[in-house]
Amino acid sequence: MTTIQLGKTSGIWYDEKHFTTDKRPWFGELPQLPAGDFSFAVVGDRCGLATPGVFEKALGLLTDLKPSFILSVGDLIEGYWRDPANVHEEWDEIDAKIAATGVPFFQVVGNHDYGNPMMADVWRARKGFEYYAFRLNDVLYLIVNTENPPQEFPDALLDTIKQATELFKQNPATPLEQLFSGMATMTPEEAAVFSKLEIGIGEEQLAFFQEVLENNKDVKHTFVTMHKPGWKSDNADFAELERMLEGRPHTVFAGHFHSLEYTSKPEASKQYIQLGRTGGLTHGGSRSDENLILWVTMKSGVPSYRVIHLDGVDEIENYEPHQH
Repeated sequence: MTTIQLGKTSGIWYDEKHFTTDKRPWFGELPQLPAGDFSFAVVGDRCGLATPGVFEKALGLLTDLKPSFILSVGDLIEGYWRDPANVHEEWDEIDAKIAATGVPFFQVVGNHDYGNPMMADVWRARKGFEYYAFRLNDVLYLIVNTENPPQEFPDALLDTIKQATELFKQNPATPLEQLFSGMATMTPEEAAVFSKLEIGIGEEQLAFFQEVLENNKDVKHTFVTMHKPGWKSDNADFAELERMLEGRPHTVFAGHFHSLEYTSKPEASKQYIQLGRTGGLTHGGSRSDENLILWVTMKSGVPSYRVIHLDGVDEIENYEPHQH
């Protein structure tokens, strides 16, 4: 395990047993903060089917609010390409926008980012590795890859996804049944692949996180960030990760379903937070399904959460004078 030391109580760790690279899946550096309180932001899925301008609006707002750093729960690109040139083109676009904020930004693998072995190769070529950990003062963060190995979709489903993406780009108001009309010609088995929650973590990650946890027993809180919500699966690897976290106050962040959910289990000192969307297609019509950012404030090692709904954030120029 390699440590990138950032002061006496802060650092970043990655698995040198399996990765030898100078690439990094984050932008910027962790700030060297004095011991005490700080805030960070968590953004939800930008894709699939990104509404133009929404993620950019979130980045602009966070550039002004200046959190200590930003966490993503994955799905930053549409993905599911067959040609690596298309993958690089998408990453070039979004990476440039993220880097321009000047705010440290930590990336997590999502299924759209890592949808087949070729896309996994592009991730490693650009970002080095898919799982890592970092610590800021007395708070620990584990960044988990739930797409190990990537879940490959049949060609018919890939064609449906690309068709929906193109239709949505042409007209974001296109009805869902029209966007995914291609599913009508799929077999029940092919359609079932689309809706099943498949999670893969693996022994390498578990061994790495076990070592990180052993070396950081003194932290006050631990955050685990992943794309797919492991607590909604029967995955044995996630169950093992939960066992490692027993006795530690901790929070698990995930995304994937584009809807905000909060579950607190005080008896186990843990919380599950499924992030809503930050640009991705809505999966429902409630307040939980709106575009949002999660703002997290750490006070004496205890987190508190505020939800920022992006549709409620506006430009001052839109408020013209009128008679009262």
